[in-house]
Amino acid sequence: MAAFTIHNTMEEVLADPRIKPYSRFMIYTPGANPMQEEMNRQPIESMRQIGWSPEAIADGLSFLADAVDTGKVEQYFIYEGDACEDAPQKKNVNLMRLLPETIDPEKPYIVLCAGGAYMSVCTAVEALPTAVHMVKAGYQVFLLTYRVQEEQAVRKSLDDLHQALRFIAAHQEQFMIANADLYAVGGFSAGANLISNWGSALVGYKNYGFAKPKALFPIYTFIDLKAEAGRDEYGGLIRPMFGPDFTQEDVEQFNVIEQLNTEYPPCYIVCGKDDTTVPPRNSEEMEARLHAAGVPAVLEEGAHAPHGFGDGTGTDVEGWPERAIRFMESL
Repeated sequence: MAAFTIHNTMEEVLADPRIKPYSRFMIYTPGANPMQEEMNRQPIESMRQIGWSPEAIADGLSFLADAVDTGKVEQYFIYEGDACEDAPQKKNVNLMRLLPETIDPEKPYIVLCAGGAYMSVCTAVEALPTAVHMVKAGYQVFLLTYRVQEEQAVRKSLDDLHQALRFIAAHQEQFMIANADLYAVGGFSAGANLISNWGSALVGYKNYGFAKPKALFPIYTFIDLKAEAGRDEYGGLIRPMFGPDFTQEDVEQFNVIEQLNTEYPPCYIVCGKDDTTVPPRNSEEMEARLHAAGVPAVLEEGAHAPHGFGDGTGTDVEGWPERAIRFMESL
């Protein structure tokens, strides 16, 4: 395996010829980001202070480098040129396809959406390390870079997830997928909000005319927008979802907590009790309401698992990706 360690800087890793073609999308932010540039100059180990797992980040990037060496990674920009004319950021919306050693066409494929408060997409921190576990378990995994820092970002990111699934379905023969309707989606923080909305029949899969996911993996999700709207004068995490002029109609339509009914997909939910960014009651209530609706759901809640734990390395939920896979396989 490529020898990236927590003592490397992100700058060093992103300059590696194998990583460089993907470097812009490891932590994707539209436009210049001086804070990110400064962070990239520090050892990966320094990311521990914001709750991220340096070991998981280094392992994920090493896995990507090896995947490049063995031809097990592909990248696809999923919008055609004409579609980008009125929405320039669509040019950056892409899927990174990670392949297992042997592809089983009958297995579900998995799409992962990293978080970043609808301001960035932290793939190297969350989705890539988690994908390592799932690829090793024999699954094709697609990492989605979606639009952020835009008005109505949540609506646009749902469009991007739909476009990603349509793209995969259109290429299912090429991707060796027997059934394009057999899939799971996972997400982290804002990405978990995104995929939790995808599970809502009102604004998600059914609204787009797409098949219901076999399973969702919402990781430190936030779904109670009415509680979030009153969290602070800026509307908590809602403002980056919709923009500064969000309306009560926005909150009502995307308040996932009220959409957890019999049409919702099965969920493997993970969070930490010590998450100070997104209250764990979001995950707790999600499990309770899904159980009340008769939908299979498991909540894994660690006493120590701070926000941004990604694949769980070094926390009380370490190993959750393998357990989530077993849950999906048991359905």
